[in-house]
Amino acid sequence: MNENQIAALFKERKFRATPQRIAVYKYLCENRTHPDALEIYNNVVEQNPSFSKTTVYNSLAALEECGLVIRINVDGDSARYDGFVAMHGHFFCEKCGRIFDFDLQNIDCSLPQGFRTNHRSVYYRGLCPECK
Repeated sequence: MNENQIAALFKERKFRATPQRIAVYKYLCENRTHPDALEIYNNVVEQNPSFSKTTVYNSLAALEECGLVIRINVDGDSARYDGFVAMHGHFFCEKCGRIFDFDLQNIDCSLPQGFRTNHRSVYYRGLCPECK
């Protein structure tokens, strides 16, 4: 996704398109590695030397509130961020620390009648194929 496409998406969502928000969101879309805020900062500051860590944290909070980013806490240490907001699950490898996405279509969980789901989080922990 380029900056113009991101700006159009933000406009569609009535979300203010600042250069900082665009840069953070673009990084998340291009790097599906579930980075933490410090990793995002270290990468976007190269192209945007005026960015501060606070700017990145504030941009992430605003993107999350708007529904463009998901915050995930599968490793217990820090919040990681995901720009892919379609329904999916996460697998955390306890050895290498990577987080992998997986499809939830084959997972069936029935709620009692009367409940409405707005968000579903499914996390697994274990070893990825490379680490086992």
